[in-house]
Amino acid sequence: MPDLSPKRVAVLYTSVEESLEGVEGQMRIEMDLAVSAREVTEALSSFGHTSRCFTFGKDPAALASSLREFEADAVFNLSECPMNSAQKEPHGAAFLELLNFPYTGNGPLPLSVCNDKALTKHILSSVGIPTPSFRLYAEVPRGRSRLRFPVIVKPSKEDGSAGISEESVVDDEAGLKIRVAYVIEKYGQEALAEEYIGGREFNVGVLGNGSVEEPYRPLPPAELVYRNPKWRVCSFESKWDADHPAYNEIAPECPAKIPDTLRDRLARLTLASANAFGLCGYARVDFRMNGNGKAFALEVNPNPDISSNAGLARAARTAGFSYKGLIQEILRLGLSRGAR
Repeated sequence: MPDLSPKRVAVLYTSVEESLEGVEGQMRIEMDLAVSAREVTEALSSFGHTSRCFTFGKDPAALASSLREFEADAVFNLSECPMNSAQKEPHGAAFLELLNFPYTGNGPLPLSVCNDKALTKHILSSVGIPTPSFRLYAEVPRGRSRLRFPVIVKPSKEDGSAGISEESVVDDEAGLKIRVAYVIEKYGQEALAEEYIGGREFNVGVLGNGSVEEPYRPLPPAELVYRNPKWRVCSFESKWDADHPAYNEIAPECPAKIPDTLRDRLARLTLASANAFGLCGYARVDFRMNGNGKAFALEVNPNPDISSNAGLARAARTAGFSYKGLIQEILRLGLSRGAR
C-alpha cells in the first residue's frame, strides 16, 4: 500500500480556452477543465497534500521544468487535450512517464486504443463482450451498408459525445450517406456507423489497477433515464448545454433500479472490459440494452470526467465515497502504480 502521508501533488490540466471560443454561460462552465482542476486541488488540500494547478500549454519543456521545480511526488493527470487536441490525450500520460513522475489514471496505451471507437469495438468483440455491429467509413459509401436500421453515425475518434446529436440516428441508406459525409467533412476523420440499440442505457464506473494488490472494483451502475421519447441519444447538447431541452430530460439515476441479475451482468461485463484494455485508476463503460434484454457495450472511457457533479463521482457517492474521498482514492491508486 502506498504511503498516503501528505504529498506534493501537481494537478495537471489542459486549457480549453481555444476550443471554447464563442461558448458562453453555463455550458462554458460545464466544459471548462479548470473547474475540475480547482475541485481536485481543493479536495487534495483537505487531506493535507500540497497541491498546485499546472496547465499543459504549448511548451512541454517549460512544463517539465515547472513540475521539477515544484518537486512533485505525483501528478494528478487531467490533461485531456494537449495542444488543444483530444487525439493527443495519450501524449499527456506519455509525457509524465518520460519525466518519471507517478501519475493518476490510465496510461498512453488504453487512452490511445479507447479513443479509437472502431478499434475498441474490435477488441470488445474479440473477448466475447457484445457490441453493436458497425462499419467504418473513410469516404461516403457507394454500396449498401448491410447494417440493420436505424443506425447511429458518429466521429470515430472524438470524446464527450462530440459530433453526436439526434440527427446522428438515421433510418435508411440515404440518411447514412448524408450523415457519413457530414462527419467526414466536419471532423476530418472516419465516420463510425453502428446499429442503434434502442433500449435502456447504463454506465458502470470502475476503480482499481487490475493487480492482485489493487483489483478492479465496479461501482454501482447508473441509468440514463430518457423522460421524453423524443430524445434517443445522449448527445453533446444533452451533456453540456443547459439551455438545450434535452439537458433536463435525460437524467442519470444512480443506483439504477434494476434486478440483481442485470446488475451482476453489467458488473461482469465492466470487469471483463477493464481487463481487456488494461485499465488502471478509474474508468467507465457505457451500455445499452435491446428489446430482448441483451446488454451491448458501446464505449470504454478511461479517465472519464471526475468533476463533483459528473457520473463517476455520483456512482462513487452511492458506493460510500465522498467526492474528496474519491479524489484521495484515485491519488492512492496512482501512487500504488508508481513511476511507469
